[in-house]
Amino acid sequence: MLIQLTLKNIALIEIIEINFEKGLNIFTGDSGSGKSLILDSLNVLFGGSNIPLNHLIRPGKEECLIEAKFSNSSQVTDWFSKNGFYKISGEIFVKRKSYIKNNKILSKYTINNFSISKKLLEELGLLLVDFAGQSDSVLYDNQDYRRSIIDDLGSKELKTINFEIKNMWQEFQNLRKRRQDMMHSYKQKEENNFVIKEMYKVLEEANLNSGNEIFELQSKELRLSNNFDINNSIQLSLDNLNSYKNEAPSISYLIAQSIKQLSKVVQYDSKIKDLYENLMNIQSDVENLIFALTEYSEELENEDISLEEIQKRLFYLQNLERTFSLELPKLILKKDELKKFVDTNLFEEEIKTLDIQINNSQANLNTLFEVQSFQRRKTAYQLQDSVISILKNLGLENADFSIKFSKVTASSEGNENIDFLFSANPDQKLAPLSKVISGGEMSRFLLAIKSSISQKPNTFFLDEIDNGLSGKSLHSLVDLIKLTAQERQVLCITHQPFLAATGNTHFKVKKNVINGITFTSITKLITKKERQNELIELIGGGFSEANNYASTLIDRAAA
Repeated sequence: MLIQLTLKNIALIEIIEINFEKGLNIFTGDSGSGKSLILDSLNVLFGGSNIPLNHLIRPGKEECLIEAKFSNSSQVTDWFSKNGFYKISGEIFVKRKSYIKNNKILSKYTINNFSISKKLLEELGLLLVDFAGQSDSVLYDNQDYRRSIIDDLGSKELKTINFEIKNMWQEFQNLRKRRQDMMHSYKQKEENNFVIKEMYKVLEEANLNSGNEIFELQSKELRLSNNFDINNSIQLSLDNLNSYKNEAPSISYLIAQSIKQLSKVVQYDSKIKDLYENLMNIQSDVENLIFALTEYSEELENEDISLEEIQKRLFYLQNLERTFSLELPKLILKKDELKKFVDTNLFEEEIKTLDIQINNSQANLNTLFEVQSFQRRKTAYQLQDSVISILKNLGLENADFSIKFSKVTASSEGNENIDFLFSANPDQKLAPLSKVISGGEMSRFLLAIKSSISQKPNTFFLDEIDNGLSGKSLHSLVDLIKLTAQERQVLCITHQPFLAATGNTHFKVKKNVINGITFTSITKLITKKERQNELIELIGGGFSEANNYASTLIDRAAA
């Protein structure tokens, strides 16, 4: 709900502050007094252009301000969360400050002192204030807006279908993107196929299996290059450890003799026993060492590759590293990567699998589109009947309204466009709203359709919606506005005393010229006498009948 509106240096307005109430807020005043500036200022606040930019700032001033205070709602809170305004809670302060700089008019938009883009503010405006005037017809030239009207009115099943379509459409687009990327990659691969195949051939013939092969070859090279010295040293070591050929006794023999001597006295002292056991462990370690040296010596004798072969392989691998500027482990990965390019069968299988998934996804989407279309048409027919019924009560007895569906390229929103067609007279063909509907008809049409839709901002602005109406049609219009005002705040500009009398709050807009300068002011009419006097002016005179009629209208509205 709109709580307060402050205007400073806007067109004819020097400064005014309006405190609004719940229910029906009426604005009256002479033609040209500036009543529509209220509507236009709210439109401009949310990024609209009802007041041309070069007329926005009051003559002689350098800047202007429009600030509105709104109550919050769950719908608006969700919008704040979705768009990153997490710190905003409670009342909402929307401000537009425009100023002249370097002969240009610049504007700054804020919400509760947080900067906001004009585009986001336009979105927020649709949730806070609903305008019903000739300028609002642009919304009905917007395909997304028309679709949202149907979807918001639709059943729970329609909302579920819409959710499923959005998710499935995203999956469908992801699959198509994957296929597109694969085809692009394959095309590039084909262009470079000769080079890739040659590279892969070289790496495949290199028989690369281990990333440590160069290190292992270098170790073998070092060992085989020093084979004579290694064998000689091992043999001398074995002779010292366990040989009976030398004149001097071996280590094994000496240890065995020491064990034999200690065994004779081991029972006399526990310390000797510990020493005896240590010597036994040493004997075991020496035997293991002898076995390991013998085994190593046999391996050297039975080596299955020559030093020349090792050096040749080592040179080949090191040259391969220099050629590709990659170390051996990365060369192995490169080979596997190139294999994917060379293996066209793998690519064809992946494309085939993707095509099956895409076709299945498309088929599922088509099924959902059919259900969506059925649900939307069902909702549209109900809306048609409701709007036509209201239009007839509002004096448009011959009016016809139709919602047309036409097939278009599919998207996440469906595969149909939705058009609103209108005809005011029997001999007039149904056509888009903006082409056939007059200002007065548009206002009544907007009231009819907006009273039928479900997602409604808490504030509804009607600009002279009663133009040209009288009698039964006027009564029907007033009843509909009063009914709307029970659920929403309604701001209504009118010249009709019958409508003005029904307001919960009444504002009078007046234009004054002081020293050649025009000023627009606004006054809240508090007492019955003030309201009665304004109704008399609307009726057209101060004669007694007008006075009595004005009093009667106020009394009836209060009853």
